[in-house]
Amino acid sequence: MLRIVDHLAGPGPLRVCAHVPVGEGPGELTGLRVLLAADVLGRVVELRGRAVLTGWTGPRVPSAGAAGIRPADATGTPEEIAEALGGPPAVQLTSRAYEGGGGACLRIAEASVTETATGPADKDPLAVRLVLLGRPYHEPVEVTAEALDEADLRLARWRRAVAGWADHPSKPLCADLVRTARAALEDSLDAAAVLRLLDDLEADADVPPGAKFETFARLDRVLGLELTREIGRSPAGARA
Repeated sequence: MLRIVDHLAGPGPLRVCAHVPVGEGPGELTGLRVLLAADVLGRVVELRGRAVLTGWTGPRVPSAGAAGIRPADATGTPEEIAEALGGPPAVQLTSRAYEGGGGACLRIAEASVTETATGPADKDPLAVRLVLLGRPYHEPVEVTAEALDEADLRLARWRRAVAGWADHPSKPLCADLVRTARAALEDSLDAAAVLRLLDDLEADADVPPGAKFETFARLDRVLGLELTREIGRSPAGARA
């Protein structure tokens, strides 16, 4: 398993390449999951102050934008990406064995969505992102309708809570919790551990609302769940 922190050092930007598998069916989410892992990796490295350049090979994933995945800096073949990014990628993300040379390889397990969950038109598009973040990237996952329902409700609850906390006096973020979260992310992109930490923080009555707000906002820079987007909206306009 790739220890992310081992690849944060070095001059210039960190170059990352995500290889989207070819020939996915309508219920497959593996390509999206590969791109999501690359997106989270980039956000983790950027928190350390290092720039990240990302390339994508393989077919286009139409749902990537809705899932909060930032666009690639380059697309094409590995050779075209290396040229466009100014050098070969240091990290390769793929769902299959990578036969290219150079760099560390992060193997992403398969993901799919059940037939009953293939058309969640009334769900927040980021619910899929939340479900995938809640599973270790190296373990296969099947996204069910029940999991999407739970993620949709969790997003709405957290956004309402963050908007409410934003009305309270600002307080320093929970530094120990943030250090624990970043250690989990830098070790193995363990976003699931971060989600559990935020669940515990939400329920902790001893932490001031202002500190909860700052902590949720900071960690959402990696999670990419738009947890602050309800701030300033009227209750009538908020999602139930």
